[in-house]
Amino acid sequence: MIVFFRRYYSLGLVLALVAPLWLDAVASGAAHDALVWTGVLLGCWLLIKTLPGFRIRGAWLEPSAAEASAYRRCFLAVLLVDFGSKALFFRADRFAKVEIFKNFGLHSVFHETPFEAFHVFLLLYFAYVFLFGALYFRFSSALLDRLWLVSSAFALGGALALTGERFVFGGVHDSFYFAGPLMWLCPPCASTRFVSYAWTPADFFVHAAFAPVVILIASYFVPAAEPEKPLQSEIA
Repeated sequence: MIVFFRRYYSLGLVLALVAPLWLDAVASGAAHDALVWTGVLLGCWLLIKTLPGFRIRGAWLEPSAAEASAYRRCFLAVLLVDFGSKALFFRADRFAKVEIFKNFGLHSVFHETPFEAFHVFLLLYFAYVFLFGALYFRFSSALLDRLWLVSSAFALGGALALTGERFVFGGVHDSFYFAGPLMWLCPPCASTRFVSYAWTPADFFVHAAFAPVVILIASYFVPAAEPEKPLQSEIA
């Protein structure tokens, strides 16, 4: 598996990104966007593969037992927090908001958002990046490895919770609300047109998917740490 990742992971990542565009092109006959984005992403891929200065500082390695355990615990914690919050706080007959403190409180709202084929692709893509990538790729910094592992588990757990609920119930049970400045904890959800929005903890966790992008950029600037076993002593 390590040999496969070293040779084909990045190419598979590029092809997976543009796969929905090509499927749409086959269905609609419009291939322009697919061609443009395929060219851009393949160009970036060739840049990283051929020029040493652009290569990501890290290596493909088998995860240690401690790393796999840390990932599994974070992943299960996300699912427990999300589904547990709904079991404890969601009430179908409670439509009004119950303020806990300023700009935050309980709000039981069912948002009907049916499960679609796109969600299957999303889960497969998230698993490719945030499961295999998180477990098998290690940066040259132990700190970045820890952040990469935890944020990836959060992202995959949040995505599974959201898509799984859509598959089972045909929508999402929101159990809390944010209002005022706190809305910007979820930038895609916030808008000057809304005074508040209902949310579920998975909404917050899935936005950890942005963290690996920041970590990837930071890996070019963070000095390499002395060789060590990541998470070996901290999490057993």
